[in-house]
Amino acid sequence: MMKHADVKKLTYVSAVATLGAVGLMVASIVFPKPALLVFAMSVGQGLGTLSLATYLLAIALDLQSGGGLIERVEEDVGEIKSDTAHE
Repeated sequence: MMKHADVKKLTYVSAVATLGAVGLMVASIVFPKPALLVFAMSVGQGLGTLSLATYLLAIALDLQSGGGLIERVEEDVGEIKSDTAHE
């Protein structure tokens, strides 16, 4: 069973891979050299695919475990509302 921390790690990996892919694409536009373009398009596509796959896996595993992330967010929002009501 996946834990909340494991889903967060997968989401973090997805975000880092996305930023890497975007960085490569921006570098290929700013510095339009043929070798950099080929590298950015190849590696950037790989990183983009990896980020999509890890993000979808994180969603599927969270839903399979009962949507623990959703419950935690709802609890946190409830605590915030009750804290602001007491002030």
